[in-house]
Amino acid sequence: MKYEINEKQLTVYGVEDFDLEASCECGQSFRWRKLDGKIHGIVGDKSVTVALDSGKLTVTPCGQDDAAFWIKYFDLERNYNEIQELIRNDSMLSVCLPYALGIHVFNQDPFEALMSFIVSSNNNIKRIVGIIDRLCMLAGEPLACHESCYAFPAAKSIAELPLESLYGIGLGYRAPYIKHSAEIIANGYDLEALRTMPLYEARKELCTFPGVGPKVADCVLLFSLGHTNAFPVDVWIDRAMKALYFDSDVSVTKQQVYKAAEALGKYSGIIQQYIFHYARLSKLGASDKSKNN
Repeated sequence: MKYEINEKQLTVYGVEDFDLEASCECGQSFRWRKLDGKIHGIVGDKSVTVALDSGKLTVTPCGQDDAAFWIKYFDLERNYNEIQELIRNDSMLSVCLPYALGIHVFNQDPFEALMSFIVSSNNNIKRIVGIIDRLCMLAGEPLACHESCYAFPAAKSIAELPLESLYGIGLGYRAPYIKHSAEIIANGYDLEALRTMPLYEARKELCTFPGVGPKVADCVLLFSLGHTNAFPVDVWIDRAMKALYFDSDVSVTKQQVYKAAEALGKYSGIIQQYIFHYARLSKLGASDKSKNN
């Protein structure tokens, strides 16, 4: 992949099969904003503006040491065309293809993903974004970009917050989950160890964290720990899988849904994004547009 850095701007050439805006807004990450026709985001302690035009992706500012970080973050080296071919050649899945073309699965920080998806439980995207913004203001380090720009907090900083402060930013029943999970990480738990575990073991391990069930665990594994076969199942996916594989039979169990997902292979989690957006943007999701992934 060809790229260059000039005047603190990274330019990556030949970027194909990538819809930047859709990827930033699809519910996998919650710190990207479209402002004045540009996409601004904070990833950890990096505040950047990104743009994609005619196969050329730019990230500003970007130092010489950060190019590899952004190429990995946006998953630019994966062949998404290969994945789309798998979907196109599947008689049941091909109907999903037009709904998520160009969405990449980002490679996020595991701790930020864990906190974010605990917040996401039984929540909608607008509220998730607001809560995470307030959490960053409460415990994150201020960044130089502008006065309301904060890094995502370290585990220790969240763990030391009183529960009253977490209730005060709108976390509700999730407040103790956030605090206690942060305490586990601050006390030395290494989320990166889950990257090399088999999916079942990694999911089981994550489900020992307060406020983490199978869906949240699979989101963390898919969006931050490289488990491309992690398959988050929410109401949208459940509805779509039943329609695609079981003729909408409401008696189908979640285990049957997981078994059908497993049969999709090593990219089932990425394929899940196509199924999810098919469910939301087609008639399957017409009755409820407020749910998040």
